[in-house]
Formats: sequence, structure tokens, C-alpha cells
Amino acid sequence: MPKLNFLILFMFVNIALFAQDNFKEGKVSYTSSQLVYVSFENTEGIAEGDTIFIKLKNSLQPALKVKYISSSSAACEKLSSGDFKSGLAVFASVNDIQPSVIATSAIINQTAVNEIQPIQNEVSTKLKSTNEIDSKISGRYSIQSYSNFNNVSQYGDYQRWRHSLRFGLQNIGSSGLSFSTYAIFAYKADEWNTVSSDISNALKVYDFNLNYKFSNSTQIWLGRYLNRKISNISIVDGLQFENAFSFLTLGLVVGSRPDYRDFSFNPKLLEYGAYLSRSDTLGSGMMENTISLFEQTNDNKTDRRFAYIQHSNTIITNTYLFASAEVDLYKKELNVPKSEFSLTSLFLSARYSPVRVFSLSLSYDSRRNVYYYETYKSLSDSVLDNELRQGFRARAVVKPINNIIIGLQYGYRYSKTDVKPSRNYGGNISYTAIPLIQSSLGFNYNRLLSNYVDGSVYSVNLIKSISALRSDFSIGFRKTDYTFLNNSPKLDEKAILVDISTSVFAPFSFSISYEGVFESTRTYGRILLDLTTRF
Repeated sequence: MPKLNFLILFMFVNIALFAQDNFKEGKVSYTSSQLVYVSFENTEGIAEGDTIFIKLKNSLQPALKVKYISSSSAACEKLSSGDFKSGLAVFASVNDIQPSVIATSAIINQTAVNEIQPIQNEVSTKLKSTNEIDSKISGRYSIQSYSNFNNVSQYGDYQRWRHSLRFGLQNIGSSGLSFSTYAIFAYKADEWNTVSSDISNALKVYDFNLNYKFSNSTQIWLGRYLNRKISNISIVDGLQFENAFSFLTLGLVVGSRPDYRDFSFNPKLLEYGAYLSRSDTLGSGMMENTISLFEQTNDNKTDRRFAYIQHSNTIITNTYLFASAEVDLYKKELNVPKSEFSLTSLFLSARYSPVRVFSLSLSYDSRRNVYYYETYKSLSDSVLDNELRQGFRARAVVKPINNIIIGLQYGYRYSKTDVKPSRNYGGNISYTAIPLIQSSLGFNYNRLLSNYVDGSVYSVNLIKSISALRSDFSIGFRKTDYTFLNNSPKLDEKAILVDISTSVFAPFSFSISYEGVFESTRTYGRILLDLTTRF
């Protein structure tokens, strides 16, 4: 009887917890080049602009944003670069306040991390009921053709090919060993001789490593790897070790930087360092702090020595804060080395979204030139004044009524060598549910004022998604009016943009894009073809 009472109590506790979370579960139907389609039993309580979450390590992480919605499905934009395979479980909150989550620095830093990290994140262990680890193969291959043509000169006509491969083997042989790689092979069709003479002119490997997990808290990487906790130092060729204690995570790194000329392996560019990272939960929010110290060399001589600090938190309700700073600890003037504390960069950003119909984002960026004293001797030895560049950006998004989205933005950037600061401002408005054709129509305006140009860009875009055909269609028009302040001819340019994409031939997806640019006496055309498959 006590066992029965305990079982009944356990069931009621779980039911209560589920009701408190109030999440609606759905599954990914398919993914196009622009949108991810999610099916639900019904979409009651879900609206355009809502965030869709995926579960990672027992916590919900933001992954998609609802753009179009029907009675049982939603078409969503990606908020991260993960691989949204068919059947993936997703969760939508039907409460007014969505769960507090913390974004990783891989989402903040929109660089090569966006391509590499999805493969690396999939190496987490998955235990069977028999404690045996599942092996898994995943990847993506795409081939693109980019053709450019014009009526001015034949030298502007060319075709460029781009092959990209992401591939991962997780838990090889049901062990803690995993492998991942990401590479791009790109070249112009008429420059094959250059490629065949030196393949590094076309082949760029951004990820190629073995990962071994001794336990859930201890792991190593061997090879070319981009670590999200220290993504500011970019890719490392070498050995990385990480161990998570109860209160913090310690990482050690030794290796080399890729060659700055062709991105190949260069053991002369030795670097080494360490980082400490700690995550804390405060109320319903989370906070993560990371500090790292690195020495970068060239032929065993100090090239750069610096510290990197990163902070992110969601402690304040409906607010996400991020801050990072780089501090250089080494300087060389007129070939005389010395230790010096110099703030190289500071980045601050905040996003506040108190209600679904309004969000405000602010960021401040301050950066000085980064000098590698051995790699670029002729430059760094001659420059004593380190130029400072500062920038500020603000963006607000308002949804006054259903299906209407209004965005406003302002940017400011200044360095002391500029005659005057650069400013850009503008806005956009879109209506996401045009009657009868169920399409989205958007208008955009941007104004640019700088020390060399004064101009405006106007554009309009119509997007139509057909879920039955797993296809997206868009057509747009753009007008550019630029007046150059150095007496160059005024730029009056009109452009037509057309895009068609489909994944009806799964597991293959195909897209074709056309951009036609028309000036008073010159015309340009660009065609992009893309064929992608996931496995």
C-alpha cells in the first residue's frame, strides 16, 4: 500500500509540474533554405513572433521564431545554426512569460562557429537502458554554383563553384570517441590551374578533430577545433583539455594558429593558454563567466599576449545581457618589448523584451587595432598610436497588432581619422498574412551618412510559402541612391531579386536565386544554384 501511495503521489507531482510548464510539444516536419516547418496537434496559444525551444542537456534553449502560423503548423525562422532534422521535438510556451534561458557565445559570435558548432554539439553521449552508448553518423553536403555576368566587360563574367561538407561520427564503436569535420572547397571555373598547382588556394578546413569523453565532466580534443568558450582566439590546431568541477570548468590549450596566408597548418605559430568558466543559477535566471589568458608566438617569439573576459546572464526578468573584453598584456615599440595593460576591445549588448509585442536591443563596441608584433613587423614597429574605433547600435521591434511587425534601427561609428562619424538609420514594416494568397510583404528603408557617401536604400519583398510543396518563393525590388563626397558619379541603381527553394525531393533541397542590377548604362546579373543533402 505505501508503494501504491508513493506511485500515485509521483504521478500527481509530474502532472502538476507539466501543467505549470504549460508547453506545447511539436515536431519538425521539414526544413527549407529559409524556414523550418513545425507541426503541432493544434497551435492554440501560439502566435507570430513567439519563440520555439529545443531541449539540450535538460534545459530549454531558444531555436526558432514563428513567422507564419496555421491551425496545426508553423513556419519558423532559425535563431541558431543547429541541424533541424525531420522529427526533432520542439516546444512552444503558451504562457505570457517564456522560460528564462541563457544563449551561448556561439550564438553571439556569428562567425565560423555558426557552421562548425552544430557538429561539435552533437557529440554528447546518449545512454541506452543497458548503459551502452549509441553511435551516430550525421552530416551535410552542399554544392553551389555562382555565376556573374554584365554588359560592360568580359572580365566581370565568371562562374564560381563551392563545395561544403560537414560530417560527424559520434561515440565511435559505442565509446566516448567522436570525430567531426567541416571544410569548404571553392574556386572559379577558369582558375583551375591555380587550384591544381596548390590545393590550399581552394580548400579551407575549419574543423577536423577527434574528441574523447572520459566522463561527463572530462574530455579532450585533438586536431583543428574551435572552442566556443574561447572562440575569440579562433581555431586552434593542437590539443585541448577540459574538466568540469562542481563549481567551475578548467580548460588548457596548446597548439598553433592556422597560417594567416592560406589557412593551412603552421607549427611556427605556436600558442598556448588556459581558461576558467563558471555557470550559476540565480532565481529563474542563469549567469556564465569566462576568463582566459593566452600567449601567441611566431617562430618562438612573442607575437601577442592577452586576456579575454566574457559574461552573459538572464538574471533580470525578460532581459539578456552580454559583455566581453580583450586586454593586451604585451607591447613592442621600436623593437623594444615591454609588458603593458591595454584595453583592446570592449563589447556590451542588452536585449529587453517585457512583452511579446515589443523588444529593444542595444550594443556598444569599442576596439583598437590588434598588432601581432612578429607576424606583421613592418606595420607594428612603425605604429605608435593605436587607433580607437567606437560604435553604437540600437534596434526596436514592435508588433502593434496581429501580423504587423515594425522595426527601427540606428547605428553610429567613429574613429579619429574619420572626417565625421558614420551614421545609419532606418526601419522596416512587414505584414505576415496577406489575405487570399497567405503571403508576407515587407518594406525596408536605410539611410547611410559617412565621410565618403550620403545615400539611401529602399526595398520591398514578397514571400510565399507552400507547405504542401515544401517550397518557398520570394520576389523583391531594391533601389539604391548614393552620392559620393569625392566627386565620383552618383550611383542610381535598381535591382530585381527572385528566389525559389524546395525540399520536396527529400533528403535533397534545391534553391535558385537571381539578382539583376540595372544602372543607367550598365547591367549586372547574378545566379546562385544550391543543392544540399543531409544525412
